[in-house]
Amino acid sequence: QILTLANGDRIPMTDNVKMMFEVETLVNASPATVSRAGIIYVSDTDLDWSPVIEAWVRRRPCTERQTILRDLITKWLGKSTPTDPGHCFDFLNRNTNEVMKEGRVGRITSLTQLF
Repeated sequence: QILTLANGDRIPMTDNVKMMFEVETLVNASPATVSRAGIIYVSDTDLDWSPVIEAWVRRRPCTERQTILRDLITKWLGKSTPTDPGHCFDFLNRNTNEVMKEGRVGRITSLTQLF
């Protein structure tokens, strides 16, 4: 398995390496990329971060803690709707400059992997 970068550099990867890329658009995807990679397109308006974090909450062993987690998520992250990503993401969009863009689902996935 070889990862070829846009500048033509090739990086060999071992069998134990797994990579996942979350992209905002497929505008620059070449036919070769599309044919070799398993690409799943899900629109932000169809599936945002709330199902991802809800699935994580449901995997917690204690039902009482699930309720507490849901309350904390609502308090600190907000609710995700098609027109509003939640007050935490709204704050981040207004007050921070990202060096490397990451989607909301990717951020939530990273957050849940901390625990």
